[in-house]
Amino acid sequence: MEPMTNTIAYWAPLERAFERMKRQLFEPFDFMKWLVLGFAAWLAGLGSGPGGGGSNFSGNPTDIGDAIGDAASSAVHSVLAISVAAFVGLAVLLLVAVVLWLSSRGKFIFLDNVVHNQAEIVAPWKRFRKLGDSLFLWRLAFVVVVIVVVVAGVLLPAIPAALMSGGSLQDLSLFAISTWGVFFGLIVAAVVLMSLYVSLFLDSFIVPIMYRFNLTAVEAWRHLVPWLRARPGHFTLYGLFVLLLTIVYGILSVLVCLLTCCIAALPYIGTVILLPIWVAYRCFSLEWLTQFDPEFDVFAPLPGRALAAETVIEEGAEAEISDE
Repeated sequence: MEPMTNTIAYWAPLERAFERMKRQLFEPFDFMKWLVLGFAAWLAGLGSGPGGGGSNFSGNPTDIGDAIGDAASSAVHSVLAISVAAFVGLAVLLLVAVVLWLSSRGKFIFLDNVVHNQAEIVAPWKRFRKLGDSLFLWRLAFVVVVIVVVVAGVLLPAIPAALMSGGSLQDLSLFAISTWGVFFGLIVAAVVLMSLYVSLFLDSFIVPIMYRFNLTAVEAWRHLVPWLRARPGHFTLYGLFVLLLTIVYGILSVLVCLLTCCIAALPYIGTVILLPIWVAYRCFSLEWLTQFDPEFDVFAPLPGRALAAETVIEEGAEAEISDE
């Protein structure tokens, strides 16, 4: 972690990224290349109780029978509701896991195509199995942690309020409940903001570092953290700059959607239509990261060291031979 420029630019890397995009997509224009590269970009971008009533129980046998029947019916409904909720929850988690797995592999496929100015799916899908699985496991663990923290932050303030409404905590003031809720609300907001930055850095920097040095996701974070500590302000500004680019992208997406009669809103088709933006943004993060250390330049060979992509290719070839 020795090389570091005195100034970190934001617009200049975007200009270089735009020039790379023009050379890859328009010099010359190849429609089939757009379709294949658009699929790689689309693959990389995947992912992303009733109230109660009062009681009229008066103590006669009829009321007792009705109460027992109501209790039994309520229990059955509760069990069914919990079972349905558990099934839906598991189905959603499974869907999220599948999407994360596909997009994790897709990120390396799209990156490899951009770096080598090519359009392939099958070959890089096999080559980047190891890196894709490592990224998938890290992302899955991170999603689980964020969900647990957010759910806890939402439910914990509701517990004292629910107990108070039932009369179990009469001495608990409304001020205490509000303070409790604000405290956990701030925690949830901080977690959400942190998760957004982590997701941004994961896609912008961790994936290229994994690709460049053939590292696992955890090792790549260890490689990036010293730079985050050295230049926290620049990485924070990077997030704000990307937010500005995202707003511009949203406006352009709406305009293109209107001009194409909402055809651009269709999955994959919209990615192909907006492919120049996808390629330019992918190149922008690579160009921006290179300012910190020339070894981060995925477009250049590593001096005195085998390029990570070549290592991955060799491992993929060995895996294919072993499978045969």
